[in-house]
Amino acid sequence: MKTVQVRKNAFLVLGLLAFVSVALSGCLKQSSSSTVSPKTYISLLHLAPWAPAVEVYFNNKQASSAISTGSVSSSYSALDPGVYAIGFKKAGGDSVVASLSSSIYDSSQYSTLLLYNLDTTHVGAAKIIDDYSVLTTTSSYIRFFHLAPEMNDVDLYLDGNQASTGRSYADNVSVGYYNQFSPITPGTYNLIVKKAGVDSVIASVSSVTLSAGNAFTIYLRGRKGGTGINAIGVDYLQSVD
Repeated sequence: MKTVQVRKNAFLVLGLLAFVSVALSGCLKQSSSSTVSPKTYISLLHLAPWAPAVEVYFNNKQASSAISTGSVSSSYSALDPGVYAIGFKKAGGDSVVASLSSSIYDSSQYSTLLLYNLDTTHVGAAKIIDDYSVLTTTSSYIRFFHLAPEMNDVDLYLDGNQASTGRSYADNVSVGYYNQFSPITPGTYNLIVKKAGVDSVIASVSSVTLSAGNAFTIYLRGRKGGTGINAIGVDYLQSVD
């Protein structure tokens, strides 16, 4: 079972999101002798570069402190299974930035909540199911999200090999296939995002070890003129036992 997401890009800060204890508890590995209540597991990608910092609410109950744009969960958080409506309010205020309607969060299910820009003033939210059941010990697994709103279609390369083609902004929100993990040969790769169909590099990160038995979410993020974690760049999250 995949229980922890680890952000491996050394240029960015770990641990940017931590849900507070009003609704959630950290997802920790338990000893075999422990009796553990069934949980569902939640993580967040706040990748709407024109959005404010947000606070997360589960059924109108605050479940996080302020989460700035560009932040991603460094680990899943555990939540009692149930039906939840999730709201994202501007930090320190009461205005709703985005929301997800009531949905079932099943026992032992892993979900990623994604915030992305619809345009420069509006934010969308999506619930993504993280399906680790396909993983084997012999392959590495990847998926790619295009979340840089000012960039046209892009291609993802692992070294010189094209791994994802003609990807449009936030296409994984409407095309569920793009949220699935696909097998690749384990190894150390340079991750390169190019303009679709041409040899023009948008962003890259070098010497990324994509290890066997693990799943990686690779994503293009940021905006033109952004700085730090809101600059145009390619990052990745590793999910591990």
